[in-house]
Amino acid sequence: MAFAHAPLEAAALGPMAGKFVGDGAPDKMRKMVASGMAPLPPRDMLVALYQLWVINDDEVSDTAGKTVEGLPEAVLAGALGDRQLPAGVLDLLGRKLVRKEAVIEQVVRHPQVDDETLIGVSRVCSERICDILAENETRWLACPGIVGGLFQNRHCRMSVVHRMIELAEREGVELNLPAMEEIRAALAESGPVDESLDAAFKQITHTQAAVEAEAAALDLLGAAEVDDDLELPDFDDASEAFEGELPSEAELEAAAAAAAAEAEAAAEVAAEAAADADAKKVTQETAPESPERRLGQLLKMRPIEKIRAAMMGDKYDRSILVRDSNKIVAMATIKSPKVRDNEAIAFSANRALSNDVLSYIASRRDWIKLYKVKLNLVMNPKTPMARSMALLNHLNRSDVQKVARSKGIPSALATAAKRKAQSRG
Repeated sequence: MAFAHAPLEAAALGPMAGKFVGDGAPDKMRKMVASGMAPLPPRDMLVALYQLWVINDDEVSDTAGKTVEGLPEAVLAGALGDRQLPAGVLDLLGRKLVRKEAVIEQVVRHPQVDDETLIGVSRVCSERICDILAENETRWLACPGIVGGLFQNRHCRMSVVHRMIELAEREGVELNLPAMEEIRAALAESGPVDESLDAAFKQITHTQAAVEAEAAALDLLGAAEVDDDLELPDFDDASEAFEGELPSEAELEAAAAAAAAEAEAAAEVAAEAAADADAKKVTQETAPESPERRLGQLLKMRPIEKIRAAMMGDKYDRSILVRDSNKIVAMATIKSPKVRDNEAIAFSANRALSNDVLSYIASRRDWIKLYKVKLNLVMNPKTPMARSMALLNHLNRSDVQKVARSKGIPSALATAAKRKAQSRG
Protein backbone atom coordinates (compact mmCIF):
# COMPACT_ATOMS: atom_id res chain seq x y z
CA MET A 1 0.00 0.00 0.00
CA ALA A 2 0.92 3.67 -0.12
CA PHE A 3 -0.45 6.90 1.25
CA ALA A 4 -3.67 7.89 -0.57
CA HIS A 5 -2.86 11.33 -1.94
CA ALA A 6 -5.66 13.79 -2.72
CA PRO A 7 -5.86 17.56 -3.33
CA LEU A 8 -6.11 19.60 -0.14
CA GLU A 9 -9.32 21.29 0.94
CA ALA A 10 -9.26 25.08 1.12
CA ALA A 11 -8.89 25.08 4.91
CA ALA A 12 -5.80 22.83 4.82
CA LEU A 13 -4.36 24.76 1.89
CA GLY A 14 -4.64 28.11 3.63
CA PRO A 15 -5.57 31.51 2.17
CA MET A 16 -2.09 32.49 0.95
CA ALA A 17 -1.36 29.22 -0.83
CA GLY A 18 -4.94 29.11 -2.09
CA LYS A 19 -4.48 32.45 -3.80
CA PHE A 20 -1.70 30.96 -5.95
CA VAL A 21 -2.90 27.39 -6.56
CA GLY A 22 -6.55 27.23 -5.47
CA ASP A 23 -9.53 26.88 -7.77
CA GLY A 24 -9.54 29.71 -10.26
CA ALA A 25 -5.92 30.74 -9.66
CA PRO A 26 -4.30 32.09 -12.86
CA ASP A 27 -1.94 29.76 -14.73
CA LYS A 28 0.81 32.35 -14.39
CA MET A 29 0.65 32.17 -10.60
CA ARG A 30 0.58 28.36 -10.64
CA LYS A 31 3.69 28.30 -12.78
CA MET A 32 5.40 30.74 -10.41
CA VAL A 33 4.76 28.30 -7.56
CA ALA A 34 5.84 25.27 -9.59
CA SER A 35 9.20 26.90 -10.32
CA GLY A 36 9.62 28.05 -6.71
CA MET A 37 9.41 31.75 -7.62
CA ALA A 38 6.22 32.67 -5.77
CA PRO A 39 6.60 35.11 -2.84
CA LEU A 40 5.28 32.70 -0.22
CA PRO A 41 6.53 31.82 3.29
CA PRO A 42 7.97 28.29 3.76
CA ARG A 43 4.81 26.55 4.94
CA ASP A 44 2.61 28.01 2.22
CA MET A 45 5.22 27.40 -0.48
CA LEU A 46 5.51 23.72 0.42
CA VAL A 47 1.75 23.21 0.67
CA ALA A 48 1.21 24.99 -2.66
CA LEU A 49 3.86 22.82 -4.32
CA TYR A 50 2.15 19.74 -2.94
CA GLN A 51 -1.19 20.89 -4.35
CA LEU A 52 0.32 21.25 -7.82
CA TRP A 53 2.08 17.89 -7.58
CA VAL A 54 -1.00 16.01 -6.41
CA ILE A 55 -3.32 17.25 -9.18
CA ASN A 56 -1.14 15.29 -11.63
CA ASP A 57 -1.17 18.01 -14.28
CA ASP A 58 1.59 17.38 -16.82
CA GLU A 59 2.16 21.10 -17.21
CA VAL A 60 3.06 21.82 -13.59
CA SER A 61 3.17 18.61 -11.50
CA ASP A 62 6.61 17.37 -12.57
CA THR A 63 8.10 20.82 -12.17
CA ALA A 64 6.57 21.15 -8.70
CA GLY A 65 8.00 17.78 -7.65
CA LYS A 66 11.48 18.76 -8.83
CA THR A 67 11.21 22.09 -7.02
CA VAL A 68 10.41 20.26 -3.78
CA GLU A 69 13.57 18.19 -4.22
CA GLY A 70 15.63 21.36 -4.52
CA LEU A 71 14.15 23.38 -1.66
CA PRO A 72 16.78 24.63 0.83
CA GLU A 73 16.76 22.81 4.16
CA ALA A 74 16.05 26.10 5.94
CA VAL A 75 12.81 26.46 3.97
CA LEU A 76 11.86 22.86 4.67
CA ALA A 77 12.64 23.24 8.37
CA GLY A 78 10.43 26.32 8.51
CA ALA A 79 7.56 24.48 6.85
CA LEU A 80 7.97 21.40 9.04
CA GLY A 81 7.68 23.61 12.10
CA ASP A 82 3.94 23.77 11.41
CA ARG A 83 2.53 21.00 13.63
CA GLN A 84 -0.61 20.88 11.48
CA LEU A 85 1.20 20.32 8.18
CA PRO A 86 -0.99 17.94 6.13
CA ALA A 87 0.01 14.27 6.12
CA GLY A 88 0.13 14.22 2.31
CA VAL A 89 2.81 16.91 2.30
CA LEU A 90 4.87 14.86 4.75
CA ASP A 91 4.51 11.80 2.55
CA LEU A 92 5.71 13.77 -0.47
CA LEU A 93 8.83 14.76 1.47
CA GLY A 94 9.33 11.14 2.50
CA ARG A 95 9.33 10.14 -1.16
CA LYS A 96 11.40 12.96 -2.60
CA LEU A 97 13.93 13.63 0.15
CA VAL A 98 14.62 10.28 1.81
CA ARG A 99 18.36 10.82 1.24
CA LYS A 100 18.27 14.05 3.32
CA GLU A 101 18.59 12.72 6.84
CA ALA A 102 17.92 16.00 8.67
CA VAL A 103 14.67 16.54 6.77
CA ILE A 104 13.50 12.94 7.12
CA GLU A 105 14.13 13.08 10.86
CA GLN A 106 11.69 15.98 11.08
CA VAL A 107 9.21 14.10 8.89
CA VAL A 108 9.18 10.90 10.96
CA ARG A 109 8.93 12.87 14.21
CA HIS A 110 6.06 15.03 12.94
CA PRO A 111 2.73 14.51 14.77
CA GLN A 112 0.76 14.38 11.50
CA VAL A 113 2.90 11.77 9.73
CA ASP A 114 0.88 8.83 8.38
CA ASP A 115 1.66 5.16 9.03
CA GLU A 116 2.10 4.48 5.32
CA THR A 117 4.74 7.21 5.12
CA LEU A 118 6.67 5.64 7.98
CA ILE A 119 6.47 2.21 6.37
CA GLY A 120 7.78 3.58 3.08
CA VAL A 121 10.63 5.46 4.76
CA SER A 122 11.53 2.47 6.95
CA ARG A 123 12.53 0.37 3.94
CA VAL A 124 15.25 2.68 2.65
CA CYS A 125 16.23 5.17 5.38
CA SER A 126 19.61 5.65 7.04
CA GLU A 127 20.77 3.98 10.25
CA ARG A 128 19.98 7.06 12.34
CA ILE A 129 16.40 7.22 11.02
CA CYS A 130 16.04 3.48 11.64
CA ASP A 131 16.99 4.07 15.27
CA ILE A 132 14.49 6.93 15.59
CA LEU A 133 11.68 4.79 14.17
CA ALA A 134 12.58 1.91 16.49
CA GLU A 135 12.60 4.18 19.55
CA ASN A 136 8.95 5.13 18.95
CA GLU A 137 7.63 1.86 20.36
CA THR A 138 4.05 3.06 20.74
CA ARG A 139 3.88 3.89 17.02
CA TRP A 140 5.38 0.72 15.57
CA LEU A 141 3.56 -1.59 17.97
CA ALA A 142 0.37 -0.08 16.54
CA CYS A 143 1.77 -0.25 13.00
CA PRO A 144 3.83 -3.47 12.66
CA GLY A 145 4.52 -2.73 8.99
CA ILE A 146 7.28 -0.40 10.19
CA VAL A 147 9.09 -3.41 11.66
CA GLY A 148 8.74 -5.23 8.35
CA GLY A 149 10.36 -2.31 6.57
CA LEU A 150 13.24 -2.09 9.03
CA PHE A 151 13.73 -5.87 8.92
CA GLN A 152 14.52 -5.60 5.19
CA ASN A 153 16.57 -2.40 5.49
CA ARG A 154 20.30 -3.15 5.46
CA HIS A 155 20.99 0.05 7.42
CA CYS A 156 18.95 -1.11 10.41
CA ARG A 157 21.27 -2.66 12.98
CA MET A 158 20.68 -6.33 13.78
CA SER A 159 20.42 -5.59 17.50
CA VAL A 160 17.65 -3.07 16.84
CA VAL A 161 15.63 -5.58 14.80
CA HIS A 162 16.22 -8.30 17.41
CA ARG A 163 15.01 -6.01 20.21
CA MET A 164 11.89 -4.98 18.27
CA ILE A 165 10.89 -8.57 17.50
CA GLU A 166 11.33 -9.56 21.14
CA LEU A 167 9.14 -6.68 22.32
CA ALA A 168 6.48 -7.45 19.73
CA GLU A 169 6.38 -11.06 20.94
CA ARG A 170 6.03 -9.98 24.57
CA GLU A 171 3.24 -7.58 23.65
CA GLY A 172 1.44 -10.15 21.49
CA VAL A 173 1.78 -8.06 18.32
CA GLU A 174 1.69 -10.05 15.07
CA LEU A 175 4.46 -8.83 12.78
CA ASN A 176 3.59 -10.90 9.69
CA LEU A 177 7.25 -11.31 8.78
CA PRO A 178 8.17 -14.16 6.41
CA ALA A 179 8.91 -17.41 8.30
CA MET A 180 7.56 -15.93 11.53
CA GLU A 181 7.26 -19.39 13.10
CA GLU A 182 10.98 -19.96 12.57
CA ILE A 183 11.83 -16.46 13.78
CA ARG A 184 10.02 -17.15 17.07
CA ALA A 185 11.95 -20.38 17.52
CA ALA A 186 15.21 -18.61 16.67
CA LEU A 187 14.61 -16.03 19.40
CA ALA A 188 14.65 -18.80 21.99
CA GLU A 189 17.86 -20.31 20.59
CA SER A 190 19.82 -17.15 19.89
CA GLY A 191 20.13 -15.68 23.37
CA PRO A 192 19.90 -12.00 24.32
CA VAL A 193 20.37 -9.00 22.04
CA ASP A 194 24.09 -8.59 21.27
CA GLU A 195 25.17 -5.24 19.83
CA SER A 196 28.72 -6.55 19.32
CA LEU A 197 27.42 -8.57 16.35
CA ASP A 198 26.06 -5.53 14.49
CA ALA A 199 29.27 -4.76 12.59
CA ALA A 200 29.68 -8.33 11.33
CA PHE A 201 26.06 -8.50 10.16
CA LYS A 202 26.35 -5.17 8.39
CA GLN A 203 29.46 -6.35 6.58
CA ILE A 204 27.74 -9.51 5.35
CA THR A 205 24.70 -7.69 3.97
CA HIS A 206 26.73 -4.89 2.41
CA THR A 207 27.22 -6.25 -1.10
CA GLN A 208 27.67 -4.25 -4.26
CA ALA A 209 24.38 -5.61 -5.57
CA ALA A 210 22.60 -4.43 -2.41
CA VAL A 211 24.11 -0.95 -2.74
CA GLU A 212 23.04 -0.70 -6.39
CA ALA A 213 19.56 -2.02 -5.60
CA GLU A 214 19.13 0.53 -2.84
CA ALA A 215 20.16 3.36 -5.16
CA ALA A 216 17.65 2.16 -7.75
CA ALA A 217 14.92 1.92 -5.10
CA LEU A 218 15.61 5.46 -3.91
CA ASP A 219 15.45 6.75 -7.47
CA LEU A 220 12.16 4.92 -8.01
CA LEU A 221 10.74 6.31 -4.79
CA GLY A 222 11.71 9.86 -5.70
CA ALA A 223 10.28 9.59 -9.22
CA ALA A 224 7.02 7.96 -8.11
CA GLU A 225 3.82 9.60 -9.24
CA VAL A 226 0.76 10.26 -7.11
CA ASP A 227 -1.00 6.95 -7.77
CA ASP A 228 2.04 4.64 -7.67
CA ASP A 229 1.83 1.88 -5.04
CA LEU A 230 5.55 2.17 -4.17
CA GLU A 231 6.22 -1.56 -4.23
CA LEU A 232 10.00 -1.59 -4.55
CA PRO A 233 11.34 -4.30 -6.89
CA ASP A 234 13.90 -6.89 -5.88
CA PHE A 235 17.36 -6.35 -7.28
CA ASP A 236 18.65 -8.41 -10.18
CA ASP A 237 20.45 -11.21 -8.34
CA ALA A 238 23.45 -12.12 -10.46
CA SER A 239 25.33 -13.89 -7.66
CA GLU A 240 26.43 -17.49 -8.00
CA ALA A 241 25.13 -20.19 -5.69
CA PHE A 242 27.62 -21.92 -3.39
CA GLU A 243 27.83 -25.53 -4.53
CA GLY A 244 30.75 -26.93 -2.53
CA GLU A 245 30.75 -28.79 0.76
CA LEU A 246 30.11 -26.63 3.79
CA PRO A 247 33.33 -26.34 5.84
CA SER A 248 33.88 -27.84 9.28
CA GLU A 249 34.37 -25.72 12.41
CA ALA A 250 38.17 -26.06 12.20
CA GLU A 251 38.15 -25.07 8.54
CA LEU A 252 35.96 -22.10 9.36
CA GLU A 253 38.39 -20.84 12.00
CA ALA A 254 41.37 -21.17 9.66
CA ALA A 255 39.54 -19.47 6.79
CA ALA A 256 38.36 -16.66 9.05
CA ALA A 257 41.89 -15.97 10.26
CA ALA A 258 43.26 -15.91 6.73
CA ALA A 259 40.44 -13.71 5.46
CA ALA A 260 40.90 -11.29 8.37
CA ALA A 261 44.59 -10.93 7.62
CA GLU A 262 43.86 -10.39 3.94
CA ALA A 263 41.18 -7.81 4.68
CA GLU A 264 43.47 -5.93 7.06
CA ALA A 265 46.21 -5.76 4.46
CA ALA A 266 43.77 -4.60 1.79
CA ALA A 267 42.38 -1.93 4.13
CA GLU A 268 45.87 -0.57 4.76
CA VAL A 269 46.56 -0.32 1.04
CA ALA A 270 43.20 1.36 0.43
CA ALA A 271 43.75 3.82 3.28
CA GLU A 272 47.14 4.82 1.92
CA ALA A 273 45.66 5.37 -1.52
CA ALA A 274 42.84 7.56 -0.20
CA ALA A 275 43.65 11.27 -0.43
CA ASP A 276 41.35 12.42 2.35
CA ALA A 277 38.79 11.24 4.89
CA ASP A 278 35.91 11.30 2.40
CA ALA A 279 37.82 9.15 -0.05
CA LYS A 280 38.60 6.69 2.73
CA LYS A 281 34.92 6.50 3.62
CA VAL A 282 33.95 5.81 0.01
CA THR A 283 36.64 3.13 -0.28
CA GLN A 284 35.41 1.37 2.86
CA GLU A 285 31.73 1.70 1.95
CA THR A 286 32.12 0.22 -1.52
CA ALA A 287 34.71 -2.46 -0.70
CA PRO A 288 33.18 -5.80 -1.75
CA GLU A 289 33.05 -8.68 0.72
CA SER A 290 34.86 -11.78 -0.55
CA PRO A 291 32.63 -14.88 -0.92
CA GLU A 292 35.01 -16.92 1.24
CA ARG A 293 34.82 -14.45 4.10
CA ARG A 294 31.04 -14.17 3.80
CA LEU A 295 30.74 -17.96 3.94
CA GLY A 296 32.57 -18.11 7.24
CA GLN A 297 30.68 -15.18 8.71
CA LEU A 298 27.31 -16.59 7.68
CA LEU A 299 27.93 -19.96 9.24
CA LYS A 300 29.19 -18.48 12.51
CA MET A 301 26.11 -16.33 13.12
CA ARG A 302 23.30 -17.18 15.52
CA PRO A 303 19.96 -18.46 14.16
CA ILE A 304 18.19 -15.07 14.35
CA GLU A 305 20.97 -13.36 12.36
CA LYS A 306 21.07 -16.20 9.82
CA ILE A 307 17.34 -15.93 9.22
CA ARG A 308 17.48 -12.20 8.60
CA ALA A 309 20.45 -12.70 6.27
CA ALA A 310 18.41 -15.28 4.34
CA MET A 311 15.58 -12.76 3.96
CA MET A 312 17.85 -9.88 2.94
CA GLY A 313 20.71 -11.58 1.12
CA ASP A 314 21.34 -12.92 -2.33
CA LYS A 315 21.38 -16.32 -4.02
CA TYR A 316 24.83 -17.08 -2.62
CA ASP A 317 23.66 -16.56 0.96
CA ARG A 318 20.51 -18.63 0.50
CA SER A 319 22.41 -21.51 -1.12
CA ILE A 320 24.44 -21.77 2.09
CA LEU A 321 21.75 -21.15 4.68
CA VAL A 322 19.22 -23.53 3.13
CA ARG A 323 21.71 -26.29 4.00
CA ASP A 324 22.26 -25.10 7.56
CA SER A 325 22.38 -27.86 10.15
CA ASN A 326 19.78 -25.98 12.17
CA LYS A 327 16.35 -26.92 10.83
CA ILE A 328 14.93 -23.54 11.87
CA VAL A 329 17.41 -21.67 9.68
CA ALA A 330 17.02 -24.00 6.70
CA MET A 331 13.23 -23.76 6.78
CA ALA A 332 13.26 -19.98 7.13
CA THR A 333 15.60 -19.75 4.16
CA ILE A 334 13.40 -21.78 1.84
CA LYS A 335 10.45 -19.60 2.90
CA SER A 336 12.26 -16.39 1.96
CA PRO A 337 10.22 -14.34 -0.54
CA LYS A 338 13.44 -13.78 -2.46
CA VAL A 339 13.77 -17.45 -3.51
CA ARG A 340 13.19 -17.58 -7.26
CA ASP A 341 12.07 -20.43 -9.52
CA ASN A 342 15.60 -21.21 -10.70
CA GLU A 343 16.68 -21.59 -7.07
CA ALA A 344 13.73 -23.84 -6.30
CA ILE A 345 14.74 -26.05 -9.24
CA ALA A 346 18.32 -26.28 -7.96
CA PHE A 347 17.22 -26.90 -4.37
CA SER A 348 14.84 -29.68 -5.40
CA ALA A 349 17.79 -31.64 -6.79
CA ASN A 350 20.10 -31.01 -3.83
CA ARG A 351 20.64 -34.15 -1.79
CA ALA A 352 22.22 -32.16 1.04
CA LEU A 353 18.90 -30.57 1.95
CA SER A 354 16.72 -31.87 4.75
CA ASN A 355 13.52 -33.83 4.25
CA ASP A 356 11.58 -30.91 5.69
CA VAL A 357 12.95 -28.43 3.15
CA LEU A 358 12.21 -30.78 0.25
CA SER A 359 8.73 -31.45 1.59
CA TYR A 360 8.11 -27.70 1.75
CA ILE A 361 9.23 -27.31 -1.88
CA ALA A 362 6.81 -30.07 -2.85
CA SER A 363 4.00 -28.27 -1.02
CA ARG A 364 4.44 -25.00 -2.91
CA ARG A 365 1.92 -24.91 -5.74
CA ASP A 366 3.87 -22.33 -7.72
CA TRP A 367 7.03 -24.43 -7.65
CA ILE A 368 5.45 -27.83 -8.13
CA LYS A 369 3.95 -26.56 -11.40
CA LEU A 370 7.50 -26.55 -12.76
CA TYR A 371 8.14 -29.91 -14.40
CA LYS A 372 11.84 -29.83 -13.52
CA VAL A 373 10.96 -29.50 -9.83
CA LYS A 374 8.68 -32.56 -10.03
CA LEU A 375 11.39 -34.64 -11.68
CA ASN A 376 14.13 -33.48 -9.34
CA LEU A 377 12.07 -34.26 -6.25
CA VAL A 378 11.26 -37.76 -7.47
CA MET A 379 14.94 -38.39 -8.24
CA ASN A 380 16.07 -36.99 -4.88
CA PRO A 381 16.28 -39.78 -2.26
CA LYS A 382 15.80 -37.24 0.55
CA THR A 383 12.28 -36.37 -0.65
CA PRO A 384 9.64 -38.00 1.60
CA MET A 385 8.37 -41.19 -0.05
CA ALA A 386 4.71 -40.12 -0.07
CA ARG A 387 5.62 -36.95 -1.97
CA SER A 388 7.74 -38.84 -4.49
CA MET A 389 5.03 -41.42 -5.15
CA ALA A 390 2.44 -38.71 -5.77
CA LEU A 391 4.73 -36.81 -8.14
CA LEU A 392 5.61 -39.96 -10.07
CA ASN A 393 2.13 -39.87 -11.60
CA HIS A 394 2.94 -36.52 -13.24
CA LEU A 395 6.15 -37.53 -15.04
CA ASN A 396 6.29 -38.32 -18.74
CA ARG A 397 7.05 -41.82 -19.98
CA SER A 398 10.77 -41.37 -20.60
CA ASP A 399 11.33 -39.87 -17.16
CA VAL A 400 9.33 -42.64 -15.47
CA GLN A 401 11.68 -45.10 -17.16
CA LYS A 402 14.62 -43.02 -15.95
CA VAL A 403 13.30 -43.29 -12.39
CA ALA A 404 12.81 -47.03 -12.78
CA ARG A 405 16.48 -47.46 -13.76
CA SER A 406 17.82 -45.22 -11.00
CA LYS A 407 19.99 -46.82 -8.31
CA GLY A 408 20.04 -43.74 -6.09
CA ILE A 409 16.42 -43.77 -4.94
CA PRO A 410 14.47 -46.03 -2.56
CA SER A 411 13.78 -49.44 -4.08
CA ALA A 412 10.04 -49.10 -3.46
CA LEU A 413 9.96 -45.97 -5.61
CA ALA A 414 11.97 -47.61 -8.38
CA THR A 415 9.62 -50.62 -8.31
CA ALA A 416 6.58 -48.35 -8.55
CA ALA A 417 8.17 -46.59 -11.51
CA LYS A 418 8.80 -49.93 -13.26
CA ARG A 419 5.18 -50.95 -12.84
CA LYS A 420 4.01 -47.60 -14.15
CA ALA A 421 6.33 -47.82 -17.15
CA GLN A 422 5.04 -51.32 -17.95
CA SER A 423 1.41 -50.28 -17.58
CA ARG A 424 1.98 -47.49 -20.09
CA GLY A 425 3.28 -50.02 -22.55
